Amino acid sequence: MKAVRLYAQVLVDVALSPQSGIKLDAILTELSEFSKMTVESPMFLAVFDNPSIGDVEKQKILNEFAQKVKLTPVAARFLSLLVKRNRLGILPQVVVEIENIETEKKGGMTGELVSAAPIDAATLSGITEALSKRLNKPVRLKQKTDSSLIAGMRVTVGGVTYDGSVKGKLNKLSSIL
Repeated sequence: MKAVRLYAQVLVDVALSPQSGIKLDAILTELSEFSKMTVESPMFLAVFDNPSIGDVEKQKILNEFAQKVKLTPVAARFLSLLVKRNRLGILPQVVVEIENIETEKKGGMTGELVSAAPIDAATLSGITEALSKRLNKPVRLKQKTDSSLIAGMRVTVGGVTYDGSVKGKLNKLSSIL
């Protein structure tokens, strides 16, 4: 979604500007925590999506929250912008996109690992390290699960897909026959 990338890029540019005086990591941590709260507590997000609550009241609620948890001014203004434009629901995707942009700025690549079952942190770390060595760049993977893969995993990095899933092997076999 273009809007997600645009919001993320603007925030990264603001955070990395010399006059901001804020580290991107600090803003990202705050937005990640806020994002988790909106996912874990849909009622909290519903307040901002409720059309019967006026924009001024929504901003007041957000400002009170920002003061209580001591959000950095940049993070508070960014959340205020999302609330004003009724885009708070895209915050989780914006956070992921900010991480992607940060990885790209460091010369790395982002990718996606889809597995039939959840993968533990040690295995994910090993896969990430192996890909980083193979591509000679730092790699950061988002993890998803898809039970239709039957077993195994599929990794996509830089437009290249490495398919080690049973579903992929069955599809390959069926195309030969």
